[in-house]
Amino acid sequence: MSNPKAKKLPSGRWRARAYDYTDKDGKRHYVSYTADTKTEAQLAAKMHVPSLTNTSVPYPQLTLSEAYKRFIDTHTDTLSPSTVREYRNASKRDFPNLMQMKLKDITPELVQIAVNEAARTYAPKTVRDKHGLLHKVLKLYAPGIVLNTDLPQKTKTEVCVPTSEEVSQALAAANELMRVPILLASRGSLRREEICALTPEDVTSFGVNVNKAMVKDENNRFVIKPPKTEAGYRFCPLPPDVIKEVKTWSFSITPDKLERNWQRIKKKENLSFKFHALRHYWASLLHSKGVPDQYIAKVGGWASIEMLHKVYAHALRDKTPAFNAQIVNIFSNEFKTKNAEKQA
Repeated sequence: MSNPKAKKLPSGRWRARAYDYTDKDGKRHYVSYTADTKTEAQLAAKMHVPSLTNTSVPYPQLTLSEAYKRFIDTHTDTLSPSTVREYRNASKRDFPNLMQMKLKDITPELVQIAVNEAARTYAPKTVRDKHGLLHKVLKLYAPGIVLNTDLPQKTKTEVCVPTSEEVSQALAAANELMRVPILLASRGSLRREEICALTPEDVTSFGVNVNKAMVKDENNRFVIKPPKTEAGYRFCPLPPDVIKEVKTWSFSITPDKLERNWQRIKKKENLSFKFHALRHYWASLLHSKGVPDQYIAKVGGWASIEMLHKVYAHALRDKTPAFNAQIVNIFSNEFKTKNAEKQA
């Protein structure tokens, strides 16, 4: 513990400074204590408990909101435009009771309280995503704050896989602008953002090359960017009749416009699934026909087979009765054979 020296002020009182912390740039910061006597000022300064050290909270005076901004600014070149936009929104929306607090004052208990409050309003996955970004920010700017937060339990997400009849129903109701996007998603596995970024040069006689996506940047403007992962770069084979339609398509639609048009089709045809579920249909149908998972994942742009499995964890609804009957027949025939062998 240091022995600070007090100086007399023009007012007649005494002031002593105590070392508090050293920031990331090596600058030392102090806290002042003022008292009526020299002894009292020096004693107060001597008893000062420094903030967490440079190795635990490099920026103790930074507010959490400022830390979020700094984190986003320093990662802009490595994050996708849409992720930057999501993080910017999160810095304005998430954990309002923590955002104006200084990092040195944030504790694991306060984080747990903030997560509990968020869990009363948001779905478990949303809360876990919010906490995930908070953890990244604190790990970089206040690594001494070790979080062991109890998060809401994950809930099982029901994947709605449309039937072949429903896909045909959507195609029949689609106009010239929407027919090709529905075909590209349900028969080619393309995501909405990939469809909107497609150009005539990407179309071949056998399918389409996927190498970019149309997303919104932090200024809410649509931009073209590379895929998020290496798996996003791929070639998607298509039937000749679909390729013929794609080649004559307008190639002039944004994700927002596509979604508005899709909602009109859903309402008109009383469909319950999202546009993205057309990709699930594509994967599930191929899986049911015996196409290897590795190939489905490669063409569909899934980074792993595990991610793909989540898509068709639910069998195609229109195929379920046939699959059920197949299972029953397999076991019935198996034990009929065993009984016949015994009797013989």
